[in-house]
Amino acid sequence: MNLTEAYMTRPTPLADLIRSRMQDLGLTDEALGRRLGYTNPAKAAGRVHALCNGLPLSAKSRFALWSLPEALEISPALVLQAVADTEQLFAECEREAEAERRLAQEAEDAAWRASFRPHAVIQTENTVPTQICICGFTGGAGRWLIISFDLTRPPLTYVQQAVDALPKKTMACSDGGRAVMFFGKALGLIINHSPDAALRCDLKGNPLEVLGRAYRPGEVRLSFGGPPLSPTAVSRVLGLQ
Repeated sequence: MNLTEAYMTRPTPLADLIRSRMQDLGLTDEALGRRLGYTNPAKAAGRVHALCNGLPLSAKSRFALWSLPEALEISPALVLQAVADTEQLFAECEREAEAERRLAQEAEDAAWRASFRPHAVIQTENTVPTQICICGFTGGAGRWLIISFDLTRPPLTYVQQAVDALPKKTMACSDGGRAVMFFGKALGLIINHSPDAALRCDLKGNPLEVLGRAYRPGEVRLSFGGPPLSPTAVSRVLGLQ
């Protein structure tokens, strides 16, 4: 559950206070908004909605808080307490969301490690594709940047396998260099031997740096109103691979 979903299922103390007093006073959103100084009906109702649902509070909503005690005919102390309780709730939701993100990341990392196979990644001038949607539909970073190895051959051949695959994975440039579709000029190769060991090379396979972990390029995430789908699955369904 993200922060927005959390607030939809967990009314805030500030919203409870406002709605309770509006019911006591017989006020609509528009009527309360007018008491807060808004003359435009839509803006008046919109500000009340933002005070009840727009978290964290925007600068305009915080400014409206100054007029809220008088508008609701209550003491400023009650509004201040409701705001403090709401901010505490926001902090709790944020901590919960962060914990969920951390658990999801740990699960994703564990799955990645379990399915890891040695491979190479082409380093390019752009880490984000220039046409994100089209790149995703055609297979994403997995198709355009990843070089798979013949694992029946020894690890000593991985660098040469990556170099040999470059002509098929890249395009020739007018300056004599190579480029990758959507990602621009090819800069080098990273040979991922294991999740915790990699070797960075130039495009000719000359070693440049030993890395303490495998390099993982960012991947495009595609969603059509449901759970995210991998670019590989989408491109296969569309017949683009």
